[in-house]
Amino acid sequence: MKFSTQNLLSLREWQSHAEVYGDTIEECRLADELGFHTIWLAEHHFSPYGICPSLAPLAGALARETRRARIGTAVVIAPFEHPLRIAEEWAEIDILSGGRLEFGLGRGYQPKEFHGLAVSMADTRQRFDEALEIIRRGWSEDEMAFDGAFYQVPRVRVNPKPVQRPHPPLWTAAVSPDTYTLAAKRGLKILTSPAFTPLDILRKNYDAYHAEWKAAHGTGDGAEICMNKIIHVAETSKQAREDLREPVLWFFRTQADLIADPQGAPPEQYKFYRRVRENLLALTEEKALDVAAIAGDAEEVADKIRMHHEALGVTHYMGAFSRGGLAHDRVMRSMRLFAEKVMPRFA
Repeated sequence: MKFSTQNLLSLREWQSHAEVYGDTIEECRLADELGFHTIWLAEHHFSPYGICPSLAPLAGALARETRRARIGTAVVIAPFEHPLRIAEEWAEIDILSGGRLEFGLGRGYQPKEFHGLAVSMADTRQRFDEALEIIRRGWSEDEMAFDGAFYQVPRVRVNPKPVQRPHPPLWTAAVSPDTYTLAAKRGLKILTSPAFTPLDILRKNYDAYHAEWKAAHGTGDGAEICMNKIIHVAETSKQAREDLREPVLWFFRTQADLIADPQGAPPEQYKFYRRVRENLLALTEEKALDVAAIAGDAEEVADKIRMHHEALGVTHYMGAFSRGGLAHDRVMRSMRLFAEKVMPRFA
């Protein structure tokens, strides 16, 4: 069983930007010391939801602040930067970290971000496909050229090359069923954040991913799903829920605000965004804690993780320990309790 952390860098009104970054680095140092597998970082723009717009500088800092934990991107948003620049920057990070990069690439989903950067949300899948091919080939081939609908690359040599050969492990975010099967065909590992998706639907998607991977590659080796859940451990279940009650509701309310105006999204997606927003705004604290989070004492948290493992076969969990402005000292305490009292139950 692998246990990792996710770092969103949300900003609350009482925090400075520098404080958010300082707390995050300290939490990542602790994750490394406690034996977490990967430190995942998330890219976002123009909102307190997440104030890390460029993951590479933070990843470079963490490459020097940590020794064992791998450093992952969940995710670099492909349409926001030229794929050659992405390939160059993240090869640097793989070198600086001594070959510890887990590289996640995604299409993006927040209309506010696309609108702010004046990037169209149309054709993001095609842009993603082209970017992925350019990055993969730039890392694994001595020289490469590419002629696509969105990117044209003359014959170039991408330098530097990553330490991991032919390239670091490749991941992508998945929500819709077709993304799972497309990812399997392309040899991509899956990052997923199923806050409210019923377990039977998740199991269907996960099974389809593993079946397609085996059909495409002749073996199940290399297929992997990492599931992101909000996790908080305290000495008692009551304390854990009280700690997380306000932060978790703030998190989903903020997420709803980000898609309140789907300007920039294709018109056919407007209904989808409005429906998701309505569902988020209708959340109660109790439902958010019961369904979207794993919160409790060590025994309760372990039981819930075991339930997900038995129902879905998941063996890699990305714990969002710092969520919605949860106090830094409580985040650190939760991580320690998780490492000391939950992780050993799955050794």
